[in-house]
Amino acid sequence: MNSLERTGARDTLERFSLAIEQIGPIIALTLLAPSAVGLAALGAYAGYWLPGPDRVAMFDLLRILLLVSSAFCVVGPLLMPSMERTNTVRLLLLPIHRRTLYIAHAASAFSEPWVLLAVAALAGVSAGLFVAGAVVAAVLALVAGLLLILALVGMSTLCASFLHLIFRDRRRGELLALIFIVVVPLLGLLPSLMGPPSGTREERLAERRARAERLARGEEHLNERGIRIASSAFGFLPSELYVRSMRYAAHRDRTTAAASLAGLGLSVAILHALGMLTFSGLLRSPGSSAPRQAARATLFDRARIPGLSRATMAVAHAQLCLTLRTPRGRSMLLSPLLVFGMFAILLRRNGGAFDAGFATLNSGLGLATVSAATCLMAILPFAVNQFAIDRAGLTLALLSPLGRRELLVGKAVANGLLVGASTLFCAAASWMLLPSGHPALWIGLLLGLAATYTLAAPGVAVLSAIFPRAVDLNSIGRGSNAHGAANLLGLLLFAVAGAPSILLTLLATGLLHRPALAPVLMLVWLGICWICSRLLFEGAAQVFARRSENLGMVKSER
Repeated sequence: MNSLERTGARDTLERFSLAIEQIGPIIALTLLAPSAVGLAALGAYAGYWLPGPDRVAMFDLLRILLLVSSAFCVVGPLLMPSMERTNTVRLLLLPIHRRTLYIAHAASAFSEPWVLLAVAALAGVSAGLFVAGAVVAAVLALVAGLLLILALVGMSTLCASFLHLIFRDRRRGELLALIFIVVVPLLGLLPSLMGPPSGTREERLAERRARAERLARGEEHLNERGIRIASSAFGFLPSELYVRSMRYAAHRDRTTAAASLAGLGLSVAILHALGMLTFSGLLRSPGSSAPRQAARATLFDRARIPGLSRATMAVAHAQLCLTLRTPRGRSMLLSPLLVFGMFAILLRRNGGAFDAGFATLNSGLGLATVSAATCLMAILPFAVNQFAIDRAGLTLALLSPLGRRELLVGKAVANGLLVGASTLFCAAASWMLLPSGHPALWIGLLLGLAATYTLAAPGVAVLSAIFPRAVDLNSIGRGSNAHGAANLLGLLLFAVAGAPSILLTLLATGLLHRPALAPVLMLVWLGICWICSRLLFEGAAQVFARRSENLGMVKSER
């Protein structure tokens, strides 16, 4: 409401941009209430039938949900860091005990959605046991639920404090952020990458029989021992201790239930002791540090692209340096290459064909096409927020004798060079690994990508001016993402700009049956896109000029 009603330093469009950014949390909060009610009902149903002789499927489902909640407590500070780094400099000057500071810091973990949903489910279990007449089990469920919530809070606090301690050193934090941003999204492909190659049903059955024979001969006893050790360690997880104590308490085995409850209490004490030690280490040195590096001249400082002024090249150089020196920028270059590498390995392992879900890759040209689209999408977070990522640098650029159009074209050139470099590498590697298809189609692919980006560049600049968002390019979570509306509209803009290239390729190969015409048509279309882009950049420069005052205030007020 404040974003909509403020009439001071911002215009209506900027207030609308801020208000749109709040829609996501509002929707999440709206969905949280019915989810909590549903989980409470599930827990009550499971608790009501738990004292019976039969196995309760709903309690098994609740066990899985609690395990997922525990996992989110570990990875949540990485994915959605709600427990931001505490500014303890002023608090340390006050007569406040560090134990009090830790309790206040840990209390913020109660606001995390997986903890709130777990509270609803655990309260439902206790209520269900009470309604079923198992009063003692209901009391034990209430105590065990409270201990499990404290354990979840302890895990979240420990992981968050540990991450803040790591990121206190900026270089070390940048390296970890880069690894997380690039590697974690690709872990979903590991099962396909590590699994056996696809084959017929008879081949898979033969592989299973061979594995059973090796197991019978004792060749896999080490794997069995590892599985046995992992299963024993799995039983000491807080969620598993809670489940075990509830099963025994519901069947009136109170001694074993009390033992599991004691183990749960011990895990809570250990987690919060480690969390307190980590938080104390963070308090001892709350500031961040990083070694200073002297600026070094690069080859690009003297490079010139024909047709571009020195001012435009300076803007492009600054944009490239910003990309190459931040974890989020480096991830834009590395993540398409890693995606390409995984798809290439899968294609080689599966005999040149792989079902990627959205398409079937069966040639090097298909691999190059998917890689080119990935490279174009990777630049989206920077392209649709190209002004706000400069932070104070944008203010200096606006005060310099630099034309608005030169600023826009320079940023578009830098982003285009990043996309082009990644695409050229992926296309060349695809040709060397799986040479297939007409050579003209490979040339047409590169020309089509250039035409798509050239046509979309002015619209992307307009989105960056309308929906700016101050970001931290060293962040590993939501803090480095562009505005949600800008991301969505930018994706649609790239899709619309790329549709003519796809249609022209289908025209040359499908209707005319002359693949050699594809690069000719693409070259003509690229010329048309270049002319349209020059005209559209004039309008984009006018939009940027009207929004420049608001863009200059993004850093201080966001």
